[in-house]
Amino acid sequence: MTRTKGPYWSPPEATYLDQLVGDLPFPELVERYQRHAVRHGWPSRSASAIQQRLRRTRQSGRARMGACLTTGGIADILGCPKSRVHAWLKRPKVVAVLKPRRVGGFYYIERSDLRRLAQKMPQVLGGFGADALFLLLEKRELAEEVARQCPGYWGDKRIRCIETGRIWPSCSAAADALHVDYTTISLAIKQRRPVTVLGLTFERCRQPHHNAA
Repeated sequence: MTRTKGPYWSPPEATYLDQLVGDLPFPELVERYQRHAVRHGWPSRSASAIQQRLRRTRQSGRARMGACLTTGGIADILGCPKSRVHAWLKRPKVVAVLKPRRVGGFYYIERSDLRRLAQKMPQVLGGFGADALFLLLEKRELAEEVARQCPGYWGDKRIRCIETGRIWPSCSAAADALHVDYTTISLAIKQRRPVTVLGLTFERCRQPHHNAA
């Protein structure tokens, strides 16, 4: 069966669509384009036709440049898997700050709420470089403060023995293996000193993420 193609996209139509891409949630992009098309007498374009156009031009319907971002758009900016951003939304305290809204099967988050998250719970954005955070937050001083204050990924509890190079998934795991109390290792890491009874020094092995986009 031959597939029927829609009307040719004129330069003004294509240019206007390109201006909307990345700035709006996809359903809002479709609505705005359709209103504009009616005013200018352009051919009617369905959401499916617009989506096909984006695919042909290798553009994404993810919002990553405007005031409202998709979770995929946030991941694109930070240079991390989308699953990492979705993990934030499994934490009630984070959700209370971000107030994500679901539209057409996607979650959308206001950039202003991301800045509020950076101020109230900076550890959630830990592990990313200042440049990537600046692209996300659009506030240079705030981005640099989060990167300085939270150099490691949120939830990464691994520790390393400096002398032996051995890594444990947590202080508790190291304490069990070395037959000492958990607080002995945890306190030594905080005070940046060796564990006296072991003669060993430990550190967090969180690695900052330096991707800028």
